[in-house]
Amino acid sequence: MKNKLDLDFLKNTLIFLAVAIVLTTAFIFGGLQFEQTKYDEYTKTKASLEQSHRKYKKLVEDLDLLQLYRESYKGYKKNGLIGAERRLTWIETLESVNDDLKLPKLTYALAPQEEFKRPKFAKDNKILVNSTPMALNIDLLHEEDLFNVFNGMQQRIENLFTIEQCTLIRKDRTGALLNTRSANLISNCLMRWITVDVQE
Repeated sequence: MKNKLDLDFLKNTLIFLAVAIVLTTAFIFGGLQFEQTKYDEYTKTKASLEQSHRKYKKLVEDLDLLQLYRESYKGYKKNGLIGAERRLTWIETLESVNDDLKLPKLTYALAPQEEFKRPKFAKDNKILVNSTPMALNIDLLHEEDLFNVFNGMQQRIENLFTIEQCTLIRKDRTGALLNTRSANLISNCLMRWITVDVQE
């Protein structure tokens, strides 16, 4: 005799099983969606945090750079590169160098300040770069004295200067031997003292 399956008895169990499978699938799907949403939020928050960290790091670097520039600016202002001309300081420096070298003759003439002009020199409306021409007339024992003058000035003063041109002429052109006690060469140089005026 065949066992008949009692469908009425299994009906409630099968319905419960089907509902349980549907609910379990829904919970799994919902859980996966919830996990994905939370992961997306985590990724977004992490990216935002990393961006904030980069901005903070850049800000710290900018503040360090600003402090460095501020200190450099104070130094340049103190040594005379930024601000008004320091003609007296330039002259005292030149005379101090001459006192050490004891050149036969060193004369100078300062011209009025003018705009610093150079090819491809970038200009800024708030930063005025000026130069003060200084003509030098020097009697030299030998050509190395000329380098000693400029090197001595560079070592004694932190102002910026450029040497625009120099000429060297032998005093006695007859071919006589060089004199070790008086001038053998005459040098005429044009140099420029650079000053920067920062407009507030």
